[in-house]
Amino acid sequence: MEFGILGPLQIRDDAELRVVAAAKQRVLLAALLVRRGQVVPTELLVDTVWDACPPPSAATTLRNYVMRLRKGMGRAGERIETRAGGYLVNIEPGEFDAHRFTSLRLLGTEALRQGAARRAADLFDEALALWRGPALVDVDSDALRRAEGERLAEARLDVQEFRLEAELMLGRHAAAFGELRVLTAAHPERERLWVQLMTALYRSGRQSEALGVYQQVRRILGEEFGVEPGTELRCVHQRILASDPDLEGPAPTAEERSAVRLADLPPVQLPPDLADFTGRCAETADLRCRLTAHGRRAPAAAVVSGGPGTGKTALAVHAAHAARPDHPDGTLYADLHGSHPDPAPPGAVLRGFLLALGAAPEAVPARLDERTALYRTMLAGRRLLVVLDDAADSAQVRPLLPADPANSVLVTCRGRLADLAGAHRVHTAALPDTDARALLEHAAGPDRAAADPQATAALVRACEGLPLALRICAARLTARPSRGIRDLADRLTDDGRLLDELHAGDLDVRRRLTAAHDALDPAAARALRLLSLADGATVRVATAARVLDESPAHTEDLLEQLVDTHLLTDHRPGEYRWSPLVRPVARERSLLLDSEPERRRALERAAHRSDPLAAVAC
Repeated sequence: MEFGILGPLQIRDDAELRVVAAAKQRVLLAALLVRRGQVVPTELLVDTVWDACPPPSAATTLRNYVMRLRKGMGRAGERIETRAGGYLVNIEPGEFDAHRFTSLRLLGTEALRQGAARRAADLFDEALALWRGPALVDVDSDALRRAEGERLAEARLDVQEFRLEAELMLGRHAAAFGELRVLTAAHPERERLWVQLMTALYRSGRQSEALGVYQQVRRILGEEFGVEPGTELRCVHQRILASDPDLEGPAPTAEERSAVRLADLPPVQLPPDLADFTGRCAETADLRCRLTAHGRRAPAAAVVSGGPGTGKTALAVHAAHAARPDHPDGTLYADLHGSHPDPAPPGAVLRGFLLALGAAPEAVPARLDERTALYRTMLAGRRLLVVLDDAADSAQVRPLLPADPANSVLVTCRGRLADLAGAHRVHTAALPDTDARALLEHAAGPDRAAADPQATAALVRACEGLPLALRICAARLTARPSRGIRDLADRLTDDGRLLDELHAGDLDVRRRLTAAHDALDPAAARALRLLSLADGATVRVATAARVLDESPAHTEDLLEQLVDTHLLTDHRPGEYRWSPLVRPVARERSLLLDSEPERRRALERAAHRSDPLAAVAC
């Protein structure tokens, strides 16, 4: 039988895991466990369970809690005994994870004192493996968390420090980098951790970095704690300056020498740049200028927004590659799936970033705010670029923003993220005809394009400058080198075949734009569908109000929602234009979702009369 408080409270009876569901009963059991083998007075239990604010019926309620707790624990409930004046939990030392942790800690410390580094490291590893999260994490008692939770957290940190000391004694310098960076960031007041980090760097032949760490900790101690580095830190600093041979330590093992030192490699997570990236020269230069500006007081932040298929990700990745030389400490990249039904939780993204930055899995905090704090601490003093692709909204992005001015962040999204303060904004729209032709010529070859310039121009017009559509055409031309451009142009301009032809592999204009329609709220989606039925290159507020049978004010609100999602674009006050290829997709959706009478009435309201042609358009 096992009882655990090093993480969520749990009981294991042989192979059966039992969890105490009721919050007050968890506090009661935890109060008994931390004083195992002792009679805990009823008065103390009452104060602990109700955090010194007990109700008048506390004694009676406590007896009921004990009864329910025993019943819920099954066979383990027999371990709770009623004694004069209180209760006692009768468990063996080996059945309690906190006791096993303490025993392993003492054994490891003794082994380390005797110079048995390998045995010490194994014992410390075994002790740390008992932890499943912060101690008493699901026990809602300030008294217990202050007294026992903080004591155990400090003991855990001691064991981590001792184990790292054993690793350094064994010559495992590279293996210690990642954890030491995480621990020094989370606990800058523990000077011994800084000593270990400087030592590991020095033993790896990185003397200048070790000296840089000393300047970093000296600044932190002065600014945050108002003290100078202690004796041990100053001593190791002087020994590094003097290249003291006694600081070298043991030679690395063969395993250590052959390791790639992943924990010390800067993360480079960017997807590959497109070999045939075309156009967007001004946007690329603008983004690179923003991301690499010096002398700033806050991290550089840029947002690339645009409609579906307008090449937001391609531009962001291209600009990020251009800015990489100015971010020598690496690049982090995450697809936030903001345009999907289930966007990526910021906490999960942060976990991936922390692991990429060298954090050990067990060192990643459970809470989102703690992960954000550790992430920003680990980025402090580095020049690193973070790319957040396909963001849902600003709330998803904010926990992922760095804080150090030397860092940069580049975000792509369909919305504008207007509430993301301080961000520079770049919009992706349709490609100009010259860039669109250049993209197709690159795929088809200049001779093929020159052989039928009218067909090339017809392809450009059919794609309406949408980069996704142009890239699909380029892929199809590349896959069929023996066919002329005219063949594909005829397919795209054939009535009703445009959207059927604009797909290649997982590239699909219909699917991408349909997903954008489906993500709208119902009123905006209906407006998009019905407005697509009427002819005309622009949408005027007055006409739209008649089509939708809504007031002009409400209609304008709906149109602005469509502008915010880049399905319409501003043309002039009170007038909007369709974004590339949105209208044919919206018409398809209307045929599927709107009844024939509703479509007919919308066109009749637009024309102010019943028009036989309206029925045909419907």
